[in-house]
Amino acid sequence: MNQENDYVSYFYDKYEGRVSIGVGYDQNLSEIYPFVYEDIAGKSIGIVGLGVFRRESTRYVHIYHVGSFKNNRGDGSQILQALCFQADKYQIILSLSPISMPNGKDEPMTDERLREWYGNFGFRGSSHFRREPCLLKDQ
Repeated sequence: MNQENDYVSYFYDKYEGRVSIGVGYDQNLSEIYPFVYEDIAGKSIGIVGLGVFRRESTRYVHIYHVGSFKNNRGDGSQILQALCFQADKYQIILSLSPISMPNGKDEPMTDERLREWYGNFGFRGSSHFRREPCLLKDQ
């Protein structure tokens, strides 16, 4: 195993709920199913789909999907903050493609605002965003 696989396993083991809708395919063409993310009180607030990816000699965890069940409450930020915190603990690179997806109810975030939001968490790039791990103070 490696730290990227350990990171993904951490989340899929911690959050047992699954959504039976695929959000992508990993490099082995295995379908990625999102887990249901729960807040500290155990309330389901969103879903996340993760997978390990390798490009040349670099491994990273790709976030295939992150979404909150209710918009404009800070749930998405809470989820992404947890993903980034654990990425720093595991010292892994995170990646994603910032694409706004409508939910059929609320007005989706503009592409510019979505890129800005991900930038607040340290993601950088254009069509493919990447976040390098930060060193935690206790390390």
